[in-house]
Amino acid sequence: MASRDADIDKGKGRMTPIAPKMLAERIVESIVEAAARGQFLPGDRIVEAEVARQLNVSRVPVREALRLLESQGVVENIPYRGMRLMEVTPHSMKSLRKVRLALELLAAKEVQAAAAGNPALLAPLSDCVARIREAAEAGDSFHLALLDMEFHREMCGLTGNRALMQAWQPLARQLTIVVGLSTYLQDSLKFIVQEHVDLVEVLRGGDVAALEEIMEKHILEVPDAVNYERLRARGGGAVSRPGA
Repeated sequence: MASRDADIDKGKGRMTPIAPKMLAERIVESIVEAAARGQFLPGDRIVEAEVARQLNVSRVPVREALRLLESQGVVENIPYRGMRLMEVTPHSMKSLRKVRLALELLAAKEVQAAAAGNPALLAPLSDCVARIREAAEAGDSFHLALLDMEFHREMCGLTGNRALMQAWQPLARQLTIVVGLSTYLQDSLKFIVQEHVDLVEVLRGGDVAALEEIMEKHILEVPDAVNYERLRARGGGAVSRPGA
């Protein structure tokens, strides 16, 4: 037995390092942040070497990050044009919102039903709304976009429905960019806070018809167009370094 334990201990020392993949994830977060802040705009080319230079990393994890983003629909590898940030058009946004509404309305109904017998279930959503309010008061549109997605991720997670989460998760980074771009141009972010306050109240109230109405308004009634020229005038910084 002692010999077998020794063999296991030796085996532990030969485990595959995970640092490169963790670095790729941090690069993904940096690219998504840059896109949500308008530093990369939809359709812009994302040059592997330039991203590596700005982030002070090698090109290998950047390449891995871009592959991951491509699998999630955030970037597109277009023949003869290179890797580019996803396009944001009325058609693409309509399609994205339809899928999002179907998934999140299912989640909201399940959470509302569960909260009827356990109101404390909604506490994480209320906590998230408090942080959304702080981000809005600070005028931090990117942080607000992250928290907006955290709210909806939490709502989906509260269902305990693994299949639902697996379907929703790939949309999250696309949504973070879209929400970030739209909130970046808002003169006031208070209405976003109020929308989430109202949503929690409807989840707590138990009215299914009211829930359907507020979810449709929250997800579908948003502008289709993004003023790229205004974004270019206000954006344009370096990509944030991983972990910065």
